[in-house]
Amino acid sequence: MKKGYNWLMAWLIAFLPGMAAGQNLIPNGSFEMYRNCPRLDNLLAEATPWYNPNMATPDFYHQCFQTGQMLLPPHSGQGVAHLFFDQDWSEYLAVRLTKPLNADECYYFEMYIATDTPNKYLSGTLGAYLSTAPIMGTTTQILHAQPQILDNLPKSSITHLEWQRIAGVVTAKGGEEYITIGSFYKSPPFLGFYYLFVDDISLVPINLELGKDTTLCGRSSTRLLDATTPGAFDYRWNDGSTKPMLLVTKPGKYSVTVVTGCKKLTDSITVDYALDFNLGADTTLCTGQTLMLNVPLTPKSTYLWQDGSLKNTYTVSQAGQYKVQVKQASCLVADSIQVKYIRPPQLELGPDKELCGAELFTIKPTSSEGKFAWMDQFADVERTVSSSGIFRASVQNDCATVTDSIMINYGDCDCILYAPTSFTPNDDGSNDVFLAFGCGDITITSLAIFNRWGEIIFQTSAAPFRWDGYYHGKLCEIGVYAWSVQYRLNQHGKVILGQKEGPLSLIR
Repeated sequence: MKKGYNWLMAWLIAFLPGMAAGQNLIPNGSFEMYRNCPRLDNLLAEATPWYNPNMATPDFYHQCFQTGQMLLPPHSGQGVAHLFFDQDWSEYLAVRLTKPLNADECYYFEMYIATDTPNKYLSGTLGAYLSTAPIMGTTTQILHAQPQILDNLPKSSITHLEWQRIAGVVTAKGGEEYITIGSFYKSPPFLGFYYLFVDDISLVPINLELGKDTTLCGRSSTRLLDATTPGAFDYRWNDGSTKPMLLVTKPGKYSVTVVTGCKKLTDSITVDYALDFNLGADTTLCTGQTLMLNVPLTPKSTYLWQDGSLKNTYTVSQAGQYKVQVKQASCLVADSIQVKYIRPPQLELGPDKELCGAELFTIKPTSSEGKFAWMDQFADVERTVSSSGIFRASVQNDCATVTDSIMINYGDCDCILYAPTSFTPNDDGSNDVFLAFGCGDITITSLAIFNRWGEIIFQTSAAPFRWDGYYHGKLCEIGVYAWSVQYRLNQHGKVILGQKEGPLSLIR
């Protein structure tokens, strides 16, 4: 019995991933095999070993013959099943599993369905029922059973003419050997009939197997560990990865925990490398240097260098590319390294220098064959110094880094504070201000000016430490004044706080 065609699109149980490779207990689950090419409706029996469990008339279509009934391509392959639902008319698919289910073992089920009338689809009734014996009906009405897999998604989630997945997990009671697929709880209302395409039905045990411990040849060898598990929604590898697959690029023990809807699984694998070596990154040496290339000595291994040498070590003394092949049983591992030679860097800052008083000195580095830099991040190459200290610099290229230092010492004479005894604030450009200064190791921290009665008429704790002869905006009278300077002497690693005073004549 078939009338005009309507189609129902399937939905996806969102937390379940797609089918992983495994032993499908559903024979001919993709409807690819047939006894005779179906050229009419009502020929499910041609898709052996599927059978019809009641008196309705489910269909089997295959692209071996174009009946015009297939309104969309199969989800995979060339064949599909086709069900019709109406008042007092429910069609089913049934098949015997390839082997009975084991008690307390988890299984993952999925199938794909499609329709063109999602508005007529009845939620909460389509599913799959597993049983120890076949269930049969003597009418076209609903088969009453409690399916282990059931769609409970809202109708609003059903889409039009697109394959989608119904999936779930089942914990077997043991001995289940038959599966029946169809609608189990509700029949469509008057004029509410609809059609379903069904494809790619599968039922697989939920197992996790990373494989046996293994040994790879060398560091360029990799192994892709596949923990893809039917029904899994969470993967946790011991390195923090959360994807089903992990690419192994080095020896070690790898483990994964997988969570499914019915159980948690854990497995591990140890991956070793028979010839775990490399010659290192390409390098640059200084002229005259040598480099010892070393391959670990392993039993029953043979070594072959680019010039025919057969030892596990090789001494490099000139530029070139160096290669080695190591063979052990069926493993053949090769590696190479490019070696360049350049002149070493040169640097000379000059001899240590003894300075006196306020004397300045400019350090003029001599460097070549590399990039020059002061260790204290001073920007220019030449630098003028005015205080004691050790100044360090470096020159670097691809083969080496050389350093040098120069000591500046203001200990050749007493480091003293200087101040004039008079000044002439007449704006003639000569000796217009009073200014105290010292050798490079002295840092002035404050200056004060006193009148003849000992009153402070000028004071500052910020540079520049000088007085222009004014008090409250007026030029002071000609006469004798006094100054007082506080300072900090930093020399030979010691800091001494000091104070000095003296007379000052203001003249015109």
